Parts: sequence; C-alpha cells; structure tokens
Amino acid sequence: MRLTEQQRNIIREAGLYYFGVVPYLFGSRLNDAERGGDIDLFIPGAWSAKEAVPRRLRFCLELRRRLGDQKIDVVVEHKTPSSIQVWARQNGVPV
Repeated sequence: MRLTEQQRNIIREAGLYYFGVVPYLFGSRLNDAERGGDIDLFIPGAWSAKEAVPRRLRFCLELRRRLGDQKIDVVVEHKTPSSIQVWARQNGVPV
C-alpha cells in the first residue's frame, strides 16, 4: 500500500468522522511496485444519494485540506451497487 502512515491515519479519521466507517483503498496505490497514481477510496455501506452526496463532499474537502492537492477519487457504495462498487469492495483493503 503506497500511503504513508500519516496519510492512512488522516483518511481513517475522516472516514470515521463523516461516514462512521473505515474507507478501503483500491486501485494502483495497492501495488507497491508502481509509481504515481491517484488515491482511490471506497466507502462501504448502503447509502442513499441524499445521505452520500453531502458526506462525500465534506469528506473530500477534509482530505484536500489535510493531504494537500492530490488526485483523490471517492466511490460511495449505494443501495444498488454498481460494478465498480462491487469490484472495490472485493479488491479493496481497509486503510
């Protein structure tokens, strides 16, 4: 996992604060042999859009404030999960 312990702590804290869950990391940052890439995060749970959108917005703003200007993609699981949500749940690792 190509995140520092400080980055992991920040992501965990923000996930617990805004969603009550520990986010999962998925995508290229799981591969220690690669370089670069954005931070892909998955928020598990059966969220409605009404719940997910404002929480995701605040979560992303908090991460940007604390981690700096980095490319971060956040996928929030919905009541009817999409294929990317299913893949992220199966292949992601808790931060």
